[in-house]
Amino acid sequence: MRVPRILTLDSTHLDAAAELLARQQAALRNARPELPQGYTRPDASRPLIEAQLGAPQAHGVAAFDGSHMVAFLVGAPRYEPIWNRAAWSPIEGQAIDPRADRDILRDLYAVWSQHWVDRGVFFHYVHAPTDDRAVQDAWFDLNFGRMQAHALLALDDLPARTATEFEIRRLAPDEIDLIAPLHDLIGVHQISSPAYAISLPERFETMLADYAEDLADPDSHYWVALDRGAPVGLAAFYEMQPGIMVPGGAWELGTAMTAPEARGRGVQRALLQAGADEARERGDTHLVTDWRTANLLSSRSWTRLGFRPTHYRMHRAVDQRVAWADVARRSGRSAAGPASV
Repeated sequence: MRVPRILTLDSTHLDAAAELLARQQAALRNARPELPQGYTRPDASRPLIEAQLGAPQAHGVAAFDGSHMVAFLVGAPRYEPIWNRAAWSPIEGQAIDPRADRDILRDLYAVWSQHWVDRGVFFHYVHAPTDDRAVQDAWFDLNFGRMQAHALLALDDLPARTATEFEIRRLAPDEIDLIAPLHDLIGVHQISSPAYAISLPERFETMLADYAEDLADPDSHYWVALDRGAPVGLAAFYEMQPGIMVPGGAWELGTAMTAPEARGRGVQRALLQAGADEARERGDTHLVTDWRTANLLSSRSWTRLGFRPTHYRMHRAVDQRVAWADVARRSGRSAAGPASV
């Protein structure tokens, strides 16, 4: 394959990048017709890329075959306790011509990542559609791994509500004390093997207050499962705005937890059916959720209940010793050539 010409992505490239993102969306809709059709138009896709380029400290690159753009990759940094110094590219932060070799993504990343490593940003996050395995393979070859699954469930694919041994009802805004015994279940479970997804101790100190604030929001829909009056499960739903991977009429299942002693008894199935019934009553059609792929309970539960991943967050941690162990740079030599192959 001829190595493409890689240029910094800037505002002069917006039209070409929007055309690529629109073509990619059209190709994805062949497998997922429920995805929004609007983003198959460049005029609808362009603001998404413009927003990415306009983010603080954003950086993007584009690959060209002659004068024709064949792929782009753009993202921005996040400096947070959990994510460390990290560069993020969302699902709309990359696109590749459906006719192009997916290996071009590796050339793009080689340039894009150097920008971040030079600035001490060693954690890199990108997104890959589940329906383009060649794109996933390109990221795997770059030492990325799957971290988070984002998924859709059509409400018509969820069975009607069935009998349950639990009391399932909406949670009132002033009932935060009722669910206090459940509030830290997700954080505690995520830390355990094999997910090892850290929740810092100070996060637990404010967690219940955050739930209380969210519960009071009229746009949130909290459902609780009770076993003889004791809370054993919780699910929170939110009405969503359409996005490039989110159809119109979608609700997000943003929080879901089950007490350990009640797992395997259909708690989340009952809560999911309750939330889905409410969404149907409002004329909506889909649920959206996401989970850590290394969280075995979540991965297995949500796929068994019918959620189909649409895309994955991919993660790579660059060995930070490269900042001081780069012999080629310190010696003034180029890292290119046979010796580096």
